[in-house]
Amino acid sequence: MPLYSESGYGYGKYGIADNGPIYALPIVYYLNLLTSEYRMAPNLNKNLSSSLQLFEDVMTCNMEMTEAFDLDYSTGVQLDILGSIAGVSRTVSFQPSGGVSPILDDTTYRLVIKATIANNQWQGTQDELYIIWEKLFSSGTIVILDNQNMTCTITLTGVFSSIIKDLIVNGYIIPRPEAVEYIFVFGTLPFFGYDENNAFIAGYDTGHWS
Repeated sequence: MPLYSESGYGYGKYGIADNGPIYALPIVYYLNLLTSEYRMAPNLNKNLSSSLQLFEDVMTCNMEMTEAFDLDYSTGVQLDILGSIAGVSRTVSFQPSGGVSPILDDTTYRLVIKATIANNQWQGTQDELYIIWEKLFSSGTIVILDNQNMTCTITLTGVFSSIIKDLIVNGYIIPRPEAVEYIFVFGTLPFFGYDENNAFIAGYDTGHWS
């Protein structure tokens, strides 16, 4: 939202305070704009306060609505609405392992919504899968191996709860091309291998078999 000073009104800080734009200021700020002969008039102040309160309530509601429907912060019913817009239900289509409820908590549901949005925007390239994974699990690692037979082996490392693993295996997190089978392996880096010694592949005494 533009400030008044940006529109040519209020140079010299009229319409803008040191702590922010005019629309974020309290009612008393506007009452103090009255000239001295009217500032102590009770009826005028009461009338202005009542009128300004309506605008303040609308602006407060607008700011609260913005935060309430911000995917990074929304919870409960608001998160359900965002999930409905993205086309994903809070209740998954399978029974999670370990007796975990199929109705996702806010944190897990938020992750699934983000993954669904990424899936809807995915252009089908392998490089994008790495980008999507990094955004969803910044502390985890994904290694994708195209087996050249309509299957891909996807090795994942990180700390995953049982419900997150179930969501990954059941196709809720990583986008998959039509007719391609994903084989998921949850391992620990670095993997065992010859002729390499880095964060991903290492030899004996360092590399893990899976």
